[in-house]
Amino acid sequence: MAKGRKTGGRQKGTPNKPNPLKETLRNQSVAYFEANITIDDEEIAAVMHMPKGAIVSRFDLDMAMMEPKDRAAIQERLLRYHTPQMQSVSAEVSLSGDVTTTIESRLAQLAAENDK
Repeated sequence: MAKGRKTGGRQKGTPNKPNPLKETLRNQSVAYFEANITIDDEEIAAVMHMPKGAIVSRFDLDMAMMEPKDRAAIQERLLRYHTPQMQSVSAEVSLSGDVTTTIESRLAQLAAENDK
């Protein structure tokens, strides 16, 4: 390396190598969530609370056929991809010196030190 400078590797803007497996999985996932199925059964339309002839995805149909508790569990898992997780934060604070001094008296003290 020349004094902290990068001397090799890919050039900026070079795309990643194509991965056929990832592309196939991505296409299947997109197709699963794409609304391309027409509801033509009155019972299914009623279960989904949609009018007959509505266009839905395979995911929508699968969700409609689940029990409410299972549907809620799936929705909760999907939300993890859309909302940030709350992290626990801990803080340890230690005080030293004169902690009984008021802000007013501390400011007066600092002003007196500044006048010197």
